[in-house]
Amino acid sequence: MAVAVDFRVYQPVDPREDLVRKVHEAPEKHAEAILAAYEVLEKLHEKDVLNLMNGLLGAKDTVVDHVADLVSSKEMVNLLRLSLLAGNLLKDINPDDLHGVLKEAEGEPPSLFQIVRRMTSKNARRAMGAAGGLLNVFGAALGKKS
Repeated sequence: MAVAVDFRVYQPVDPREDLVRKVHEAPEKHAEAILAAYEVLEKLHEKDVLNLMNGLLGAKDTVVDHVADLVSSKEMVNLLRLSLLAGNLLKDINPDDLHGVLKEAEGEPPSLFQIVRRMTSKNARRAMGAAGGLLNVFGAALGKKS
């Protein structure tokens, strides 16, 4: 036999009431976090970081335009390209090999014959060729300045 179901009127929950309830409960549940946030806020205020941020937000278009001009300048593009080149070169250097060379340099200096023998290796000649090329590039850049 069928069981009767109670009739209920559907009342949607007011999301604003739920938010107000959560806001009233928050200080009790998150008291330590709120106090820590107040301390951070006070330190930002003491160092005038908040004033700086307020000024930056007030001058948003001007700041964005200046930063865009700076980043898109020829000098900044060249700096970024040179940084990427240097990073690619440095990632290929074995730190253990470099450490060994620097540790060896702390000891007795090598003889002239040992230096010449090192300088005639294939890798040393490659590095000296690159150094000569770099000197030419720097010389050309210095020539443009004068």
